[in-house]
Order: sequence, then C-alpha cells, then structure tokens
Amino acid sequence: MSETSDLDELTDYVARSSGLDPAQARRIVDDVLSYLSESPEDFVRRRHARWLGLGRRNPEIYPLIAAELAQRRFPAPRWSLRQIRRIIYG
Repeated sequence: MSETSDLDELTDYVARSSGLDPAQARRIVDDVLSYLSESPEDFVRRRHARWLGLGRRNPEIYPLIAAELAQRRFPAPRWSLRQIRRIIYG
C-alpha cells in the first residue's frame, strides 16, 4: 500500500471539486504552489515595483504592502527532525 502525500490529496480534491482530470489538477496545484513559494523579501520587492509602476508613491505603497503581507502565506522554514518533534511534544 502506498502512502499519499498531502499534495496528492490536494490534487484529488481539486480534480473532484472542479471537474478537471487529475493531470490538469496537478498542473494547477503545481502552478499555485510555485506562485506561493516566493520569499517574503521577493514578494515585497515585486509588489513595490508593481505599485510604483501604477503611479503610487512610497508613503501609500508601504501600508498597502503591509496589508498584502498579512494575507499572504509564505513557505515554512526547513526544520530538523528534532525541531519537528519539539513542535509536537513541546
């Protein structure tokens, strides 16, 4: 019996809920994960450039970026097995 990863479960969910075939669902999941894998620093730089390109100025850009950061998920740091164990058991 093979174990399924959480990404396999997510892909299955996307396929079921959207009517996509599994290959299309996997591509969508991979695309979204790629988009969300951006570091906070890269996100801030990218959004700053975008807001500047739209004619905004820094005093109004900074609060906009802060609000966007609060809504964004970023990749977790790499943890050792010991750190993971400590998270679970304290």
